[in-house]
Amino acid sequence: MRFKFIMAIKKIRVKPIFGNFTFYQEMVKHPPEGIDYLGIDQGVKEGKYYERKKLKEKIGLILQSLKIPRIMPIFPGNFDLIHSSRGIIPLQILSNKPWIMDIEHVHSFFGLNPEFIKNKFWKKFIEFVLSRKNCKAILCHCEATRQAFFYYLDCSKFKDKIKVVYPALHITPIKKENNNKIVILSVISIFNNKGGPQILKAFSVLEKKYKNIELILKADVPEEFKKAYSSKNIKYIGYLTEIIPRDKLLKDLYSKADIFLYPTMSDSFGASLLDAMIAKLPIVTTNLFAIPEIVENGKNGLVFKIPNYHLKKGYVQSYSWKELKNKDERIFIERIIHSLEKMILNKNYRQKMGEISFMRVKKGKFSIEKRNKKMLEIYKKALK
Repeated sequence: MRFKFIMAIKKIRVKPIFGNFTFYQEMVKHPPEGIDYLGIDQGVKEGKYYERKKLKEKIGLILQSLKIPRIMPIFPGNFDLIHSSRGIIPLQILSNKPWIMDIEHVHSFFGLNPEFIKNKFWKKFIEFVLSRKNCKAILCHCEATRQAFFYYLDCSKFKDKIKVVYPALHITPIKKENNNKIVILSVISIFNNKGGPQILKAFSVLEKKYKNIELILKADVPEEFKKAYSSKNIKYIGYLTEIIPRDKLLKDLYSKADIFLYPTMSDSFGASLLDAMIAKLPIVTTNLFAIPEIVENGKNGLVFKIPNYHLKKGYVQSYSWKELKNKDERIFIERIIHSLEKMILNKNYRQKMGEISFMRVKKGKFSIEKRNKKMLEIYKKALK
């Protein structure tokens, strides 16, 4: 008689300190095999980022007024490892567990304020904490963030800990809608910072030339802009005023689109770009910070330059929309128009780009499979 002995594989118990953003909801819903996230906040499970946005901003303003980095106390517990997000430094009380962090920008230690990281005392404090033995890995959302660490901090004692792990989103099946119009979709959280006025100005030029185009703009658009751009070819949907669950948003809105327009001037990553890729949309966007890592110009979209913005000039993730005026704004709008025209005039061009976008989320560097493989390696290494 042959006996089979089944050995239970011990799971790695991870204590998450996650925000409510989509990326962390995806991480806990689709964890690496053998990883058990303990004590997950209900807001993280449900992805309540935008519902809690005002509270988050208030806390951020308080911390900025105090000019101190975000520090989270961690008490002893039945876990193997801590995974902290958004620049929070775990302050461990009666515990010295190994921990890793992931971060959208080095400025995230101070609520994305680029000035506070220059404070000599806090700069040395952050360098000390990250160089400690129990800090096992610093996971950047993109290569631009990784480079920002070397730009702002002395990373000589922890340079090998700094790695890039791209965020990932699960693929929601979408049934594309066919119609006689070419639909341009823009989903922007902050109207001015993400190029809202320029979207409307560019579209007002294009709709006079092309009678078969429509714009769906999901944004909190000021009333004066709605009155000035009240075309029957524009559909306005609120952003924070009309919060729609992600899967529903993909099925009800992205499914209608042919082109995704995202002329952002303030972003450390751009989560809606991944949704556009899942929806097999070609993308028109800017060269801001991490965007060229997501959208490769001429491959899965068209990337145009923001006048006077250079990544290596401080590795900042924003360009002041107030500086975009007169000639610079005209150039910016012309670049939107030129990029959109290329896609409006060539359906095959659009579709080919959309397919490349989709494969990058399905099997490429933005896939859950790739992310989980990297995360499992990092967790295991942290416990050695």
